Amino acid sequence: MLDVCLLGTGGTQPLPERRLSAVLVRLGSSLVLLDCGEGTQVAVLERGWGMRNLKVILLTHVHADHVLGLPGLLLTLAHSGKGPDEPVTILGPEPLEKVLRGLLVVAPRLPYPLRVRVLGGGERALSVGVDGLEVSCALAEHDVPCLAYALAVPRAPRFDPDRARELGVPIQSWRRLQHGEAVDVDGRTVVPGEVLGAERRGLRMVFAVDTCLTPGLEDFVRGDGSGADLLIADGMYGDEENKPTRWKAQHMTFAEAARLARDGGARRLVLTHFSPSVGRPAAYLDRARAIFPASFVGHDGLSVTLTFAD
Repeated sequence: MLDVCLLGTGGTQPLPERRLSAVLVRLGSSLVLLDCGEGTQVAVLERGWGMRNLKVILLTHVHADHVLGLPGLLLTLAHSGKGPDEPVTILGPEPLEKVLRGLLVVAPRLPYPLRVRVLGGGERALSVGVDGLEVSCALAEHDVPCLAYALAVPRAPRFDPDRARELGVPIQSWRRLQHGEAVDVDGRTVVPGEVLGAERRGLRMVFAVDTCLTPGLEDFVRGDGSGADLLIADGMYGDEENKPTRWKAQHMTFAEAARLARDGGARRLVLTHFSPSVGRPAAYLDRARAIFPASFVGHDGLSVTLTFAD
Protein backbone atom coordinates (compact mmCIF):
# COMPACT_ATOMS: atom_id res chain seq x y z
CA MET A 1 0.00 0.00 0.00
CA LEU A 2 1.29 3.45 -0.95
CA ASP A 3 -0.27 6.57 0.60
CA VAL A 4 0.15 9.79 -1.36
CA CYS A 5 -0.78 13.28 -0.15
CA LEU A 6 -0.56 16.58 -2.02
CA LEU A 7 0.81 19.02 0.54
CA GLY A 8 0.97 21.97 -1.85
CA THR A 9 -0.48 22.45 -5.32
CA GLY A 10 0.65 25.96 -6.19
CA GLY A 11 3.26 27.08 -8.67
CA THR A 12 5.42 30.22 -8.62
CA GLN A 13 3.91 31.80 -5.52
CA PRO A 14 1.70 30.61 -2.67
CA LEU A 15 -1.91 31.68 -2.24
CA PRO A 16 -3.86 31.74 1.04
CA GLU A 17 -5.49 28.39 0.22
CA ARG A 18 -2.70 26.96 -1.94
CA ARG A 19 0.80 26.15 -0.71
CA LEU A 20 3.73 25.57 -3.02
CA SER A 21 4.78 22.29 -4.59
CA ALA A 22 5.18 19.30 -2.27
CA VAL A 23 3.94 15.71 -2.20
CA LEU A 24 4.31 13.34 0.75
CA VAL A 25 4.42 9.58 0.19
CA ARG A 26 4.16 6.91 2.89
CA LEU A 27 5.23 3.29 2.52
CA GLY A 28 4.85 1.39 5.76
CA SER A 29 6.22 3.75 8.39
CA SER A 30 8.69 5.47 6.05
CA LEU A 31 8.06 8.87 4.47
CA VAL A 32 9.32 10.27 1.17
CA LEU A 33 8.93 13.93 0.19
CA LEU A 34 8.84 15.18 -3.38
CA ASP A 35 9.72 18.88 -3.60
CA CYS A 36 9.71 21.24 -0.64
CA GLY A 37 8.16 24.63 -1.31
CA GLU A 38 7.63 27.26 1.36
CA GLY A 39 5.34 26.08 4.15
CA THR A 40 5.98 22.38 3.61
CA GLN A 41 6.96 21.74 7.23
CA VAL A 42 3.56 23.00 8.41
CA ALA A 43 1.75 20.90 5.81
CA VAL A 44 3.65 17.77 6.89
CA LEU A 45 2.68 18.36 10.53
CA GLU A 46 -0.94 18.98 9.56
CA ARG A 47 -1.04 15.65 7.74
CA GLY A 48 -0.34 13.82 11.02
CA TRP A 49 1.81 11.10 9.49
CA GLY A 50 4.71 12.01 11.75
CA MET A 51 7.98 13.68 10.89
CA ARG A 52 10.82 11.58 12.27
CA ASN A 53 10.41 8.81 9.67
CA LEU A 54 11.07 11.15 6.76
CA LYS A 55 13.96 9.41 5.01
CA VAL A 56 14.18 10.78 1.48
CA ILE A 57 13.61 14.14 -0.24
CA LEU A 58 13.38 14.10 -4.04
CA LEU A 59 13.72 17.50 -5.69
CA THR A 60 12.56 18.00 -9.26
CA HIS A 61 14.70 21.13 -9.70
CA VAL A 62 16.09 24.00 -7.67
CA HIS A 63 13.71 26.85 -8.44
CA ALA A 64 12.70 28.73 -5.30
CA ASP A 65 9.09 27.52 -5.22
CA HIS A 66 10.34 23.92 -4.97
CA VAL A 67 13.19 24.20 -2.44
CA LEU A 68 12.79 27.19 -0.12
CA GLY A 69 10.94 25.11 2.45
CA LEU A 70 14.01 22.97 3.08
CA PRO A 71 15.74 24.90 5.91
CA GLY A 72 12.59 25.07 8.02
CA LEU A 73 11.65 21.48 7.36
CA LEU A 74 15.13 20.18 8.20
CA LEU A 75 15.20 22.19 11.43
CA THR A 76 11.75 20.95 12.42
CA LEU A 77 12.94 17.44 11.68
CA ALA A 78 15.89 18.08 14.01
CA HIS A 79 13.42 18.57 16.87
CA SER A 80 11.60 15.31 16.13
CA GLY A 81 14.20 13.21 17.94
CA LYS A 82 15.96 12.10 14.77
CA GLY A 83 19.54 11.17 15.61
CA PRO A 84 22.93 10.39 14.08
CA ASP A 85 21.89 6.91 12.97
CA GLU A 86 18.84 8.20 11.04
CA PRO A 87 20.10 9.90 7.87
CA VAL A 88 18.05 11.92 5.41
CA THR A 89 18.88 11.49 1.74
CA ILE A 90 18.33 14.39 -0.66
CA LEU A 91 18.39 13.72 -4.40
CA GLY A 92 18.00 16.14 -7.28
CA PRO A 93 19.64 17.62 -10.38
CA GLU A 94 22.43 20.18 -10.63
CA PRO A 95 23.15 22.58 -9.04
CA LEU A 96 21.76 20.76 -6.00
CA GLU A 97 24.90 20.84 -3.85
CA LYS A 98 25.50 24.55 -4.42
CA VAL A 99 21.91 25.44 -3.56
CA LEU A 100 21.95 23.29 -0.42
CA ARG A 101 25.15 24.95 0.79
CA GLY A 102 23.40 28.30 0.57
CA LEU A 103 20.15 27.17 2.20
CA LEU A 104 21.92 25.41 5.04
CA VAL A 105 23.70 28.57 6.13
CA VAL A 106 20.60 29.21 8.25
CA ALA A 107 20.44 25.57 9.41
CA PRO A 108 24.10 24.69 9.99
CA ARG A 109 23.73 22.15 12.82
CA LEU A 110 21.55 19.12 12.30
CA PRO A 111 21.66 16.11 14.66
CA TYR A 112 21.30 13.66 11.80
CA PRO A 113 23.44 13.20 8.66
CA LEU A 114 22.40 14.52 5.26
CA ARG A 115 23.31 12.39 2.28
CA VAL A 116 23.20 14.29 -0.98
CA ARG A 117 23.22 12.74 -4.42
CA VAL A 118 23.11 14.64 -7.70
CA LEU A 119 21.16 12.90 -10.46
CA GLY A 120 21.67 13.38 -14.17
CA GLY A 121 18.39 11.87 -15.35
CA GLY A 122 17.90 8.32 -16.50
CA GLU A 123 18.82 6.59 -13.24
CA ARG A 124 16.74 3.48 -12.68
CA ALA A 125 15.67 1.43 -9.66
CA LEU A 126 17.62 3.53 -7.17
CA SER A 127 17.69 2.16 -3.64
CA VAL A 128 16.98 5.08 -1.32
CA GLY A 129 16.97 3.39 2.07
CA VAL A 130 13.25 2.67 2.18
CA ASP A 131 12.51 -1.03 2.23
CA GLY A 132 10.46 -2.11 -0.76
CA LEU A 133 10.74 1.16 -2.67
CA GLU A 134 12.56 1.81 -5.94
CA VAL A 135 13.05 5.31 -7.38
CA SER A 136 13.73 6.18 -11.02
CA CYS A 137 14.04 9.51 -12.77
CA ALA A 138 13.96 11.02 -16.24
CA LEU A 139 14.88 14.38 -17.71
CA ALA A 140 12.06 16.88 -18.08
CA GLU A 141 12.19 19.99 -20.25
CA HIS A 142 12.44 23.22 -18.26
CA ASP A 143 14.71 26.26 -18.22
CA VAL A 144 16.95 24.63 -15.58
CA PRO A 145 17.84 20.94 -15.15
CA CYS A 146 14.62 19.21 -14.09
CA LEU A 147 13.61 15.64 -13.33
CA ALA A 148 10.44 13.59 -13.29
CA TYR A 149 10.35 10.81 -10.69
CA ALA A 150 8.76 7.37 -10.53
CA LEU A 151 8.26 5.59 -7.20
CA ALA A 152 7.68 1.86 -7.55
CA VAL A 153 6.80 -0.88 -5.10
CA PRO A 154 7.57 -4.23 -6.74
CA ARG A 155 5.35 -7.18 -5.91
CA ALA A 156 6.60 -10.70 -5.47
CA PRO A 157 4.92 -13.53 -7.38
CA ARG A 158 2.18 -15.38 -5.51
CA PHE A 159 3.56 -18.02 -3.15
CA ASP A 160 1.96 -21.47 -3.16
CA PRO A 161 2.11 -22.83 0.42
CA ASP A 162 0.46 -26.12 -0.53
CA ARG A 163 3.17 -26.80 -3.09
CA ALA A 164 5.85 -25.86 -0.55
CA ARG A 165 4.42 -28.40 1.91
CA GLU A 166 4.33 -31.07 -0.79
CA LEU A 167 8.03 -30.47 -1.39
CA GLY A 168 8.73 -30.71 2.32
CA VAL A 169 9.96 -27.13 2.70
CA PRO A 170 9.82 -26.07 6.37
CA ILE A 171 7.81 -22.95 7.09
CA GLN A 172 10.90 -21.10 8.34
CA SER A 173 12.40 -21.37 4.82
CA TRP A 174 9.38 -20.03 2.95
CA ARG A 175 10.50 -16.43 3.18
CA ARG A 176 13.79 -17.26 1.49
CA LEU A 177 11.95 -18.80 -1.45
CA GLN A 178 9.63 -15.76 -1.62
CA HIS A 179 12.73 -13.55 -1.90
CA GLY A 180 14.17 -15.57 -4.76
CA GLU A 181 16.59 -17.82 -2.85
CA ALA A 182 16.90 -21.57 -3.33
CA VAL A 183 16.76 -23.79 -0.23
CA ASP A 184 18.03 -27.30 0.50
CA VAL A 185 15.48 -29.86 1.71
CA ASP A 186 16.73 -33.34 2.64
CA GLY A 187 19.59 -33.16 0.15
CA ARG A 188 17.47 -31.73 -2.66
CA THR A 189 17.51 -28.10 -3.85
CA VAL A 190 14.12 -26.41 -4.12
CA VAL A 191 14.19 -23.34 -6.38
CA PRO A 192 11.73 -20.42 -6.18
CA GLY A 193 10.11 -21.28 -9.51
CA GLU A 194 8.72 -24.47 -7.98
CA VAL A 195 6.60 -22.60 -5.44
CA LEU A 196 6.03 -19.18 -7.03
CA GLY A 197 3.41 -18.24 -9.60
CA ALA A 198 3.50 -15.71 -12.42
CA GLU A 199 4.89 -12.19 -12.02
CA ARG A 200 2.42 -9.69 -10.53
CA ARG A 201 2.17 -5.99 -11.20
CA GLY A 202 3.34 -3.82 -8.33
CA LEU A 203 2.50 -0.19 -7.56
CA ARG A 204 3.89 2.80 -9.42
CA MET A 205 3.38 6.55 -9.24
CA VAL A 206 4.98 9.26 -11.38
CA PHE A 207 5.53 12.91 -10.43
CA ALA A 208 6.18 15.29 -13.33
CA VAL A 209 5.94 19.04 -12.75
CA ASP A 210 7.56 22.16 -14.21
CA THR A 211 7.85 20.68 -17.65
CA CYS A 212 6.29 20.93 -21.06
CA LEU A 213 5.64 17.76 -23.04
CA THR A 214 9.12 16.26 -23.28
CA PRO A 215 10.30 13.59 -25.72
CA GLY A 216 10.62 10.37 -23.77
CA LEU A 217 8.34 11.43 -20.93
CA GLU A 218 5.48 9.26 -22.21
CA ASP A 219 7.82 6.25 -22.18
CA PHE A 220 8.85 7.11 -18.64
CA VAL A 221 5.23 7.19 -17.49
CA ARG A 222 4.64 3.87 -19.26
CA GLY A 223 7.65 2.29 -17.55
CA ASP A 224 8.00 -1.40 -18.36
CA GLY A 225 4.70 -1.26 -20.22
CA SER A 226 2.33 -1.47 -17.27
CA GLY A 227 1.95 2.30 -16.98
CA ALA A 228 1.50 4.23 -13.74
CA ASP A 229 -1.24 3.72 -11.20
CA LEU A 230 -1.05 7.45 -10.52
CA LEU A 231 0.41 10.32 -12.51
CA ILE A 232 0.72 13.64 -10.65
CA ALA A 233 1.41 16.13 -13.40
CA ASP A 234 1.95 19.80 -14.04
CA GLY A 235 -1.27 21.68 -14.77
CA MET A 236 0.05 25.22 -14.66
CA TYR A 237 -2.36 26.42 -17.33
CA GLY A 238 -6.01 25.49 -17.53
CA ASP A 239 -6.07 26.32 -21.21
CA GLU A 240 -3.86 27.68 -23.98
CA GLU A 241 -5.17 31.17 -23.28
CA ASN A 242 -3.49 31.08 -19.85
CA LYS A 243 -0.02 30.61 -21.34
CA PRO A 244 2.29 33.64 -21.28
CA THR A 245 2.96 35.43 -24.54
CA ARG A 246 6.26 37.04 -23.46
CA TRP A 247 8.25 33.81 -23.40
CA LYS A 248 8.00 30.15 -24.28
CA ALA A 249 5.84 28.28 -21.80
CA GLN A 250 7.80 25.77 -19.72
CA HIS A 251 4.69 24.15 -18.26
CA MET A 252 1.70 22.11 -19.41
CA THR A 253 -1.95 22.87 -19.92
CA PHE A 254 -4.61 20.54 -18.55
CA ALA A 255 -5.04 19.06 -22.03
CA GLU A 256 -1.31 18.44 -22.45
CA ALA A 257 -1.09 16.70 -19.09
CA ALA A 258 -4.08 14.57 -20.08
CA ARG A 259 -2.36 13.54 -23.30
CA LEU A 260 0.69 12.55 -21.30
CA ALA A 261 -1.48 10.39 -19.04
CA ARG A 262 -3.35 8.81 -21.96
CA ASP A 263 -0.32 8.12 -24.14
CA GLY A 264 1.76 6.95 -21.17
CA GLY A 265 -0.83 4.39 -20.10
CA ALA A 266 -1.57 5.93 -16.69
CA ARG A 267 -4.64 4.80 -14.82
CA ARG A 268 -5.29 8.06 -12.95
CA LEU A 269 -4.17 11.67 -13.42
CA VAL A 270 -4.07 14.26 -10.66
CA LEU A 271 -3.29 17.79 -11.84
CA THR A 272 -1.21 20.11 -9.69
CA HIS A 273 1.19 23.10 -9.73
CA PHE A 274 -1.43 25.65 -10.77
CA SER A 275 -0.57 29.17 -11.85
CA PRO A 276 -1.69 31.92 -9.43
CA SER A 277 -3.74 33.27 -12.35
CA VAL A 278 -5.81 30.06 -12.41
CA GLY A 279 -8.10 30.82 -9.50
CA ARG A 280 -10.52 27.93 -10.05
CA PRO A 281 -8.68 24.97 -11.56
CA ALA A 282 -11.86 22.86 -11.50
CA ALA A 283 -13.35 25.16 -14.12
CA TYR A 284 -10.92 23.69 -16.66
CA LEU A 285 -11.26 20.04 -15.72
CA ASP A 286 -13.39 19.28 -18.79
CA ARG A 287 -10.35 20.07 -21.00
CA ALA A 288 -8.49 17.17 -19.40
CA ARG A 289 -11.39 14.73 -19.13
CA ALA A 290 -12.22 15.10 -22.80
CA ILE A 291 -8.84 13.47 -23.48
CA PHE A 292 -8.34 11.32 -20.38
CA PRO A 293 -11.53 10.69 -18.38
CA ALA A 294 -9.71 9.60 -15.20
CA SER A 295 -8.44 13.14 -14.61
CA PHE A 296 -8.83 14.96 -11.30
CA VAL A 297 -7.92 18.41 -10.00
CA GLY A 298 -5.58 18.27 -7.04
CA HIS A 299 -5.90 20.42 -3.95
CA ASP A 300 -3.86 20.86 -0.80
CA GLY A 301 -4.48 17.89 1.47
CA LEU A 302 -5.80 15.55 -1.22
CA SER A 303 -4.83 11.97 -0.34
CA VAL A 304 -4.79 8.90 -2.56
CA THR A 305 -4.07 5.34 -1.45
CA LEU A 306 -2.67 2.92 -4.01
CA THR A 307 -3.21 -0.77 -3.32
CA PHE A 308 -2.13 -3.94 -5.09
CA ALA A 309 -4.59 -5.43 -7.53
CA ASP A 310 -5.99 -8.80 -6.48
